Amino acid sequence: MKRELLEKPFTPAQIRQRKGRNGMLDYVEGHTVIQRLNEALEGEWSFEIMHHEVREEEVLVVGKLSAGPVVKMAFGGSQVTRERESGGVVSLGDDLKAAATDALKKCATFLGVGLPLYADKPIGGRAPAPRPGAPAPTR
Repeated sequence: MKRELLEKPFTPAQIRQRKGRNGMLDYVEGHTVIQRLNEALEGEWSFEIMHHEVREEEVLVVGKLSAGPVVKMAFGGSQVTRERESGGVVSLGDDLKAAATDALKKCATFLGVGLPLYADKPIGGRAPAPRPGAPAPTR
């Protein structure tokens, strides 16, 4: 296991942004995390879904990432995608895949992958998103 590679910050070109509940969120795509795991673990890892649950508006999974004797488990989730007009479900399979990718990415953070994306301090020149109710930063 190459920890320095697992924990290596992602380049700005690998980091994407999306709107979250509290502003813009930085994230990396699932294939980027898989590539990092393949490189750092030399392909010697596996991921499996231990449990899944379909609720009214979201799907939840529990995933398990194994790399030799190291095992990490985490939840992942995704909103159920519905058609605008009818409100019918578009594809539970795609929603479950999104939840599985979310679980894989969370498991990978337990190995150090992408941890700088969760930091409260600026990393690589990026300022953290302001938190609601937090005092303004002072200089």
